[in-house]
Amino acid sequence: MPKSSSIPTSKVKRSSIAGIAAAKIGVKHLGYKTRSLLMDESEKKKSKELHEENLGLLIFSVLSQLKGTALKVSQLLSMEADILPLSIREQLKNAYYQVQPINRALVRKQIIQELGKKPQDIFKCFEPKAFAAASIGQVHRGESFAGQPLAIKIQYPGIASTIESDLKIVEQLFWTLSKTSEILPHKKVLDLMMCEMKNRLGEEVDYEIEAKNLHWFLDQVKLKGIIIPKPIDELSSKRVLTLEMLDGLHLQEWLSTQPDQTEKNRIGQLLFDFFWYSVFKLKKINADPHPGNFLFLQDGNLGVLDFGCVRSLDDKFIQQFSILIPEIVNVFYRNAESKTLRKTYQSLKILSDDVSQDEFEKQVVPHIRRFACWFGEAYATETFDFNKKSPCPGRPDNEGIKAVKLVNGMFQEQMCFDRAHLGLMNLLTEIGATIKTDWKKFYV
Repeated sequence: MPKSSSIPTSKVKRSSIAGIAAAKIGVKHLGYKTRSLLMDESEKKKSKELHEENLGLLIFSVLSQLKGTALKVSQLLSMEADILPLSIREQLKNAYYQVQPINRALVRKQIIQELGKKPQDIFKCFEPKAFAAASIGQVHRGESFAGQPLAIKIQYPGIASTIESDLKIVEQLFWTLSKTSEILPHKKVLDLMMCEMKNRLGEEVDYEIEAKNLHWFLDQVKLKGIIIPKPIDELSSKRVLTLEMLDGLHLQEWLSTQPDQTEKNRIGQLLFDFFWYSVFKLKKINADPHPGNFLFLQDGNLGVLDFGCVRSLDDKFIQQFSILIPEIVNVFYRNAESKTLRKTYQSLKILSDDVSQDEFEKQVVPHIRRFACWFGEAYATETFDFNKKSPCPGRPDNEGIKAVKLVNGMFQEQMCFDRAHLGLMNLLTEIGATIKTDWKKFYV
């Protein structure tokens, strides 16, 4: 297992990396504008797409140099289908493959600092080689002195100290980027996005908060088939989290066993039900959609592993979203008039109240059609086969600039909800499940 390179924690060094990138964005944009003067319309479109792809690559290269929470930010931004253009998001997806583990000496040091003792004095058995890694920590196998199998999550040193500076750097990059592209939304929307990421990341790097989340969900979840690991409080701290080990397979391992369609459907239904059960019954969602956060257990149950990123949902948000889903289906699948849809978008704070029905129909509806059809596809019929699910289109290529500028804001929880829902759709598509998509059964 390769050793990780150190995270540059110096604010001066991190700001210097970002400053150089911002200057490069300006130079690239100047070159692009100069070249565009000599192009016809078809050449300009291709050139603009390539320009945005290059900007995405540049942003990702900065975040990958900074490592730490910058990589987590990159991962989160790659899921923002309705905020960032596809060309940029595709580059940011590379962050999922950039995380390298910390070495044994740092693992040992982190345990001593956090729990006050050496690993051999706390655990009957501790494997210094991690068996799983993520953007802010890695997981080791262990065993308690009572013989209980354990999963020990250890945070990478230096992660927590970089959150605020990383988000300021990302904000600086997008401020520079907004001057070189017309397809980014209003600054107010970007500010909301950055604020939400700061709050969620601040919680995610505090494993004591995750332990509380685990206890809460263990107590509240009454949905049959969902298993949540119990945290071992006496073996946990702010940067070390010890959990009972669940015995099962991750998604790709489970699919490699070639489960039959009946089993795929059963698991798919459980994933779908857990999401909407969390939305309506618990009013809290596990907002990290990564497939690695689910474990397919030997007894047929579904293990849910990571509760570091949890988002509470406001009653008004839930109410308006429950109106939005059938309205999307009515407008884009049943050709209904769009007045209620406009009002719902306004109630969700996505559009300002002064957007007229005429503006909505001429500028917004054509712009959101592809994404809305993708979103409503699974809900337009009582049963849906995810083998036939179309890929998420995200933002249109370079169209709908006026519509993007009409985006006024959002509920704070909108980002996490959208990301979690997209993750659900991706999971169900990868499994190829056919399920009943009656989300209303959990809505009271």
